[in-house]
Amino acid sequence: MTMRSPAWHRTLPAVAVGAVIVTAVLVVAKPVIVPLALALLLTFVLSPVVAGLQQRIGTKRVYAVGLTALLTFSAMGGVGYVVARQITGLAVELPLHKGRIRGKIEDLRGTGAGPFSELLKMVRDLTEGPAPTAPDGTPSAPATKAPEGDPPGSEKPSEAPVRPVVLTQPKESGLSTLIESVVPVVEPLAAAALVVILVLFMLINQEDLRDRLIGLVGQSRLSSTTRAMEDATGRVGRYLLSVLAVNIVFGVLFAAGLWLIGVQFAFLWGFLAAILRFIPFVGTWAAASFPILLSFAMSPGWAQPLTVFGFFVVLDLVTANVVEPIVFGHGTGVSPIALLVAAAFWAWVWGPIGLLLATPLTVCLVVLGQYVPRLGFLTLLLGNAPALPPPARLYQRLFARDKREAGERVAEYAALEGLEGAFDDMVIPALVIARRDRAQGGLTPDGEEFALTTTREIIAEVVAKHGLPVPPPLAVVVACPAHHAAEEPTLDMLAALLGPDGVRVDALTARSLPSDVVEHVERLKPEAVFVAVLPPGGLSQAAYLCRVLRKKFPALKIVVGWWGPERSYDKLLVKMRKAGASYVTTTLQQSRTQLRHVADVPNPPPVVAVPPAPVPAPVPAAVPAAVPAVVPVPAGRKSQLKAKAVRGKS
Repeated sequence: MTMRSPAWHRTLPAVAVGAVIVTAVLVVAKPVIVPLALALLLTFVLSPVVAGLQQRIGTKRVYAVGLTALLTFSAMGGVGYVVARQITGLAVELPLHKGRIRGKIEDLRGTGAGPFSELLKMVRDLTEGPAPTAPDGTPSAPATKAPEGDPPGSEKPSEAPVRPVVLTQPKESGLSTLIESVVPVVEPLAAAALVVILVLFMLINQEDLRDRLIGLVGQSRLSSTTRAMEDATGRVGRYLLSVLAVNIVFGVLFAAGLWLIGVQFAFLWGFLAAILRFIPFVGTWAAASFPILLSFAMSPGWAQPLTVFGFFVVLDLVTANVVEPIVFGHGTGVSPIALLVAAAFWAWVWGPIGLLLATPLTVCLVVLGQYVPRLGFLTLLLGNAPALPPPARLYQRLFARDKREAGERVAEYAALEGLEGAFDDMVIPALVIARRDRAQGGLTPDGEEFALTTTREIIAEVVAKHGLPVPPPLAVVVACPAHHAAEEPTLDMLAALLGPDGVRVDALTARSLPSDVVEHVERLKPEAVFVAVLPPGGLSQAAYLCRVLRKKFPALKIVVGWWGPERSYDKLLVKMRKAGASYVTTTLQQSRTQLRHVADVPNPPPVVAVPPAPVPAPVPAAVPAAVPAVVPVPAGRKSQLKAKAVRGKS
């Protein structure tokens, strides 16, 4: 496995210039692009509903679209009408509680000067209005009250009387006044009408728009474009439907709880909660702040604000930790940091509408980066997938000499994929990267020694934590490196996998000569010899060792483990077979299976636990139970064969 530099770095300046141009277009063309984006999102949401109506009712698509749009926009209009009525009522009701708000601020401030004294003074100055001024601009002195002994009404006027100043404005024509009052209302209505029209036409002509987009990209990229569109529409559609369903339920429950607590305008706060939850991370708490502040202002005590806060915390925790993981599944494929950055960017470009559109648009960018090679950096920057594959992450930590994090990553991977998966998919490819980096001069000899030593320590720790009990050995395999010390950790992993199967691996070091291997085989008489080869290099040494062993032991089973790329496996197999190898494997899983077969242990032997001695009964039994004999497996070749025969008969 190699780490290649991304291909998009050569086009980075062009991409930067294009991003600036696109951002400028988004800002300038906001009145057109925002309704188009909203229409696309509504189309994603309503498309499954239209398809379901077509299948169940069997009507034409136009009628299904019309019925869906009628129900959807009628519901939206009804909700908008109720929300508008409650906003009007809130604007009338809230100023009536100004004295209660001031009293609660006084309670928070306490007696005397405190942190809220200046705030209270500012609020009073703003609510009571500015001090009167004289015609020359200097502040006039207020009227002084009469002493206590003077009769009422004998207030002494100030020395400088206040003269009213009349400000006149030029008269405006009726047409300009009408335009100024109508434009703020017409613009949102026109945008809403444009959204409705676009949604209707997109739903009716959905297949035609899809075919035109594919034709615009080109028929040569038909398959990739189709996959990208299906992935984007499916992911965005599932996300929007899931979030919409969860937010509606959250808003209904929130409104019902506020109504039971006694908070006024509960429907409005439930609606805001359902809408603001589309904004990632901050929208939920923004939705809760409004009813909490309202209950603070209108309730006579502190019980209601605290109750609202506690109810919201419980509801949000249950929704975030129980409901959303079940409904959302794997999520949107966008990292949390990317969501925050995207929310800030789209809010800067399009305002509050951009906050609602941030997540769907970011998902589309991630999908675009997956299918367009030159835009692959979008997936790397915005996606939630790891930026580096597991072997590269492990080697990066070994290169940085961070044993703790390297061990944690291997342990986490082993907990998910097992020892075989962690060794084959993570540890061995990391050793290959280290060997190639050392050959290219990127890794120093001292760094390589640290990486190999640390890897062996990590393997021992992971095996001690996730390994199975090891029974008495029934077979022996002699294992040796082909040419380098980097192959020794692979033998440790092989021994850890074969130990629970009843196969003991007697591993040699890289300093062992072929004559040492021959001597070892003569002394132990193993069932097989395993030769580990970790590229680059090692094939010539492995072939030479196979020839020596085959010449000395014609019936010996020799297994060569090749931990390199599999694209040259056929040529490698022919070369090793000519040298005398019996089998060639490319993974530890294959090596384990092959050596178990060679050693005649197809199934892992059961680990028999010795039961505790039974408590003697007061009355002796008439017929004692038969106790099975435990036959120990002695060392040596003959005793192993005898144990196999006994197992075969049983």
